[in-house]
Formats: sequence, C-alpha cells, structure tokens
Amino acid sequence: MKNLSIKGHQGVREFLGRILEEGRVGHAYLFVGREGIGKRLVALEFAIKILGEAARGRVLKGIHPDFFLVEPEKGLIAIDAVRKAQDWLSLSPMEGDTKVLLVDDAHVLGEEAANAFLKSLEEPPLSSIIVLITPFTHQLLPTIISRCQMMRFGPLRGREVEEVLKEEGMDASLARELAALSQGSVSQALALREEEGLVKYAKALYHGELTLSSLLRELSWRSNIPPWKRDRGRVLRVVSLLRTMLRGEMIGGSISPTMWERHMLLDRLEEYLYQYNVNPLFILEYLELRWRSLAL
Repeated sequence: MKNLSIKGHQGVREFLGRILEEGRVGHAYLFVGREGIGKRLVALEFAIKILGEAARGRVLKGIHPDFFLVEPEKGLIAIDAVRKAQDWLSLSPMEGDTKVLLVDDAHVLGEEAANAFLKSLEEPPLSSIIVLITPFTHQLLPTIISRCQMMRFGPLRGREVEEVLKEEGMDASLARELAALSQGSVSQALALREEEGLVKYAKALYHGELTLSSLLRELSWRSNIPPWKRDRGRVLRVVSLLRTMLRGEMIGGSISPTMWERHMLLDRLEEYLYQYNVNPLFILEYLELRWRSLAL
C-alpha cells in the first residue's frame, strides 16, 4: 500500500485528530463498521499521525519498529500471534514516545488468544496505543469491548464508493451501477464485479422474472444447481442486494405493507445466515418461494 485514499468518515477522523492535538488519546480503541468501508485505512492514518509523518512509508509497508500489525492467518488470529504482539508491547518505543498496535479482524481471535489479549487491555503499557478493527462486535468477548473506546463507522455514500472504484480503474458506468448496489462497501462492490451472474439472479428475483416452473425444475435436479447457491457468503450477498433494491423503492415512494413484509423477511433470513448453522441453499429456496408470494 503506497498511499491512503480515504473516502468519508469525516466525523471520526476529525475526532481522532482533535484528541491527538489535545493530548487525550486513550489506550485502546475499537473501530466498528461493516466490511469494506475504510476502517483499516483510517486506523493506518491514525497510526501515522501518532508516530509522525516521517513514519508514513514504513507504517504502510509494515516495517516501522513502533508499529505492529496483527491480522488473521487462514481465517484465525492464533495465540502465537498474540504472544508476539505482547512481547513487542513489553518493549520501549524505539523512535519516539509511543507505539501503535493494530489488530485487524479482531473478531477471529481464537478463544485462547482472546483471553490472552485481554490481559494486554487490562494492563496496557503506558507507551502503547491499541486499535482493534471488526465488523462483528458480537463475536468479541464483552470484556474486550468494555476496555476499548468504540468508534462507529457508517457506510460510505454511493458517490464515495464510485470514486474509489474509478480510482481502481473501473469503467465509470459499471462503477456507478455497482456503487448503487454496494450498501456503502467497496469490498461488496468489488465482489459483485466478480459475480455478474449473482447480480443478474438477484435482479431477476426482485422483479419477479424467475418463473415458478423454472424454480421447481431446478429443485428437482439438484446436481445442476450452481455451486454459489450453496455458499453462505454469496447467499448473504443476494440478501444484501435485495435489501438495497427494496430500500431504494421504499425511499422513493410510499411504503406498502408488502414492502414491510419483504423487509422483515430479509432481516430474518440474514439473521439465520449469520447466527445459525443453516443450509444456505435451504434459505435461498425459501426466499425464492416466499418472495414470490409477496408480490408488490
């Protein structure tokens, strides 16, 4: 990462800048908000402001002696990674008065790792500032949450997502379309670019262009069902796309009882997919049939 191109979150960034100027920086912060909206970029910007502008290049490359990054390996932050971070925290700063520890995707701390990390929050070194990042606070130990100052990040505006996509080299018309479906998340927009078929499917379902006969025919030949329909993350993206399209319609006019029922349906299915070990294909089959019965 050669530079930081941060969009949005002006309130959070101004607050962090102000507490730095006033010397009121706490020992631990928890950056919370959905995936792909720039929490990590803001955390890196915060670390650079703490360590000084001269530290920018080395912080972004991860080689500054007073900056330490912990992130998942194979979907988990293990106890060994926490112990390395704790050993680093025990040392004095090498180039200034303060060190910064950044823990990305803190919700995947293993049980042993989370309990060990809690000790660092209970007795933080005076010379260190700890920043945790997560989209899923419910997966963190309540005791970890209680020892951090929470900073909430809202979704990006559509035009901000669009700007990022165009900066990444995406065609302007495609960037505009995906930004509108992204729910304020750059990573969501990028995922949708790779899954054009999923987007077309969600649009067809929303507009009632999937016929009942085609659904029943597909259900009777399960071996031909596309693999993505068995993937929890992709089925969640379908739910998110439907929610985005429904929200646009609800904002643009009067809200009918059917719109509200569809909204509640999506809420309930999203909860099942996040919280319970349900078969995503079963959820999708139920969504297809229930959505049809709630014709607008």
